[in-house]
Amino acid sequence: MHRAALLIPLPAGDIHLWLCPYGDSGDPALDASYRALLTPQELAQRDRFHFARDRHRYLLTRVLVRKILSRYAPIEPHDWRFANGPFGRPRIDDDPDVEETRGLDFNLSHTAGLIVLAIARNIELGVDVENIRRPAVLEAVDHFFAPAEARSLGALPAALQPHRFFELWTLKESYIKARGMGLQIPLDSFAFALDVPGDVGFSLADPHGNAAWHFQQLQPTPDHMVALCSSRDARIVCRETAPLQWERPLEVATERASKIPPLSPIPPS
Repeated sequence: MHRAALLIPLPAGDIHLWLCPYGDSGDPALDASYRALLTPQELAQRDRFHFARDRHRYLLTRVLVRKILSRYAPIEPHDWRFANGPFGRPRIDDDPDVEETRGLDFNLSHTAGLIVLAIARNIELGVDVENIRRPAVLEAVDHFFAPAEARSLGALPAALQPHRFFELWTLKESYIKARGMGLQIPLDSFAFALDVPGDVGFSLADPHGNAAWHFQQLQPTPDHMVALCSSRDARIVCRETAPLQWERPLEVATERASKIPPLSPIPPS
């Protein structure tokens, strides 16, 4: 068991964001250590991936979750157990005998070159990361985004539209992940207003819906954008890690954040 002195404090109102850079393949000896931490079911899932880069990414994500959770509760990495929510979102299968697991929650996202793990206590949260060097799917905006978002994006100069697309996309993904319902929530049933520099405006089509969500957006590398949605205003503390190798604090400035009261409902198109 881990000694309590080795655990990282996670104060109420804090969200810890762990950033894990990665490549297409790993060191064979290190990968063997990673595999030793996984369950037979996780190893079987890893082997279902056709490409080696996807097997490596899956292995790394599972080890990241297990290893980092063990920084917050006295449970060995290979002893964590997980369950799926009604819509398939993984959650910790709490151990009633371990006080540190109570209220502990996490959310995970990955893209080419970066895995992001968000951890908090008694905060609903969702995180999304995207590699902004890939082509923006601008043709999807009119079909899947809210009309106000499509109009705002279309009014920008063409050179600025890809960046705005990823701002909107990461925020939308973070929200549906925080809700734990995935694409059961239509992407045009909520909207973000990003015309005020540094601000995130949020509105719902349903005037009776709960719009009291908080959003923050960061760009930890020139290639990656991260959005975080949480059920309360929270301080983000960032760390960078390579599991079983090293970890270090990381200063990442917030590019955008919720600063004004949420708007509801979405203005008619």
